[in-house]
Amino acid sequence: MLVELKKLSIINKGYNRVISLDKFYVNSNSILSLSDYDGAKEFLLKESPDNYSTKSYSILKFTEGTNIEEIIVLGTAEELFKTINGTGKVLLND
Repeated sequence: MLVELKKLSIINKGYNRVISLDKFYVNSNSILSLSDYDGAKEFLLKESPDNYSTKSYSILKFTEGTNIEEIIVLGTAEELFKTINGTGKVLLND
């Protein structure tokens, strides 16, 4: 099942960086791991005048074909885990 997440996008334009949160859809079956990432806050505190540095971020690892991709997404690992597992069918014996 597809899950909508907010991906942290950083585009380097030479003299400045454009930072945004973009919608990103991932198949929940292709997710390998999810972990909290505090390094984004430090970077965003220095680079972003917006309030991006006040939010929590996680690293999401997932498969795309035969490749393993990593992206930074908005939210703690616990919040995202609940979002991902809350969308889909649940077996009676789980």
